[in-house]
Amino acid sequence: MNRRSGNTRAILLGLAPAVLTLLLLFVGPLLLALVQSFGHAPMFGLQEFPTVRFYRTVLGSRRFQAALWYTLYYALVPTILSTVAGTALAVAASVRMRGSRFLTFFIRLPLVVPYLVGAALVVALFSNGGLIARLLYLLGMIEATGDFPRILFSAGGWGIMLVYLFKQVPFVFIVVLSVLAGMGPEYREAARTLGAGPWRAFRHVVLPRIMPGIVTSSLLVFAFNFQSYEIPYLLGASYPGTLPVEALRRYQLPNLQRRPEAMAYVMVITAFSGVVLFLYLRAYRRWERSRGSL
Repeated sequence: MNRRSGNTRAILLGLAPAVLTLLLLFVGPLLLALVQSFGHAPMFGLQEFPTVRFYRTVLGSRRFQAALWYTLYYALVPTILSTVAGTALAVAASVRMRGSRFLTFFIRLPLVVPYLVGAALVVALFSNGGLIARLLYLLGMIEATGDFPRILFSAGGWGIMLVYLFKQVPFVFIVVLSVLAGMGPEYREAARTLGAGPWRAFRHVVLPRIMPGIVTSSLLVFAFNFQSYEIPYLLGASYPGTLPVEALRRYQLPNLQRRPEAMAYVMVITAFSGVVLFLYLRAYRRWERSRGSL
């Protein structure tokens, strides 16, 4: 009994630094934002707790509705594309063929580059005065660099998605490839021996075993995309912005008594992303139960 309690104490002490860091850097600020969003902000001259008028102001505005739509758009589309592309590349690299090692090395390179550097690369390549526009002008394919299609700073968000794909396809690739490496080639070889074609072997043998890696990586990618503000702020349109960008703009208003609106944005972002991730995990677990895995 003493030995068991000693092991429990050792585990708790080992987890204490990580738990305290999480409480100080995440849970604490989140609780402070929650309290301020309900009107308790004496540093801003507000003592209305509890009130929901800041939530009414935020949720009833057209800016919020547009921002919610574009946040989902900027989060879902890159998540789906990076998950599909990263998984396909990982499956291709797991098959030992000529050039697979070079493919693995090449895809890993963007992981060491920060997102802001990726944004600078996209601007240098795809802006109207960028390298691609100048090259097309020199080749006579466009009459002026200004004729190059507008990719950056538009509501379409193509520049944002290019940066996300540049960073997140390698991330999904590494996660899925590690799962494939742990699985080994025996399952695929057995399926092929029993007469299954490449697609059938992938669908019924490989995909169910790499699905945990796919779900984990796509969850992390979606959570980052939904709550990221720097890339949409730098490369997105001035209007409409994403929810994190709108929260930042509310926080930077000269009128300090409107800062609880920014905190309301923060809480909506947290709640909405949490609900989406919960529904995604629930759908995955239902799929696993339908296969008899759980």
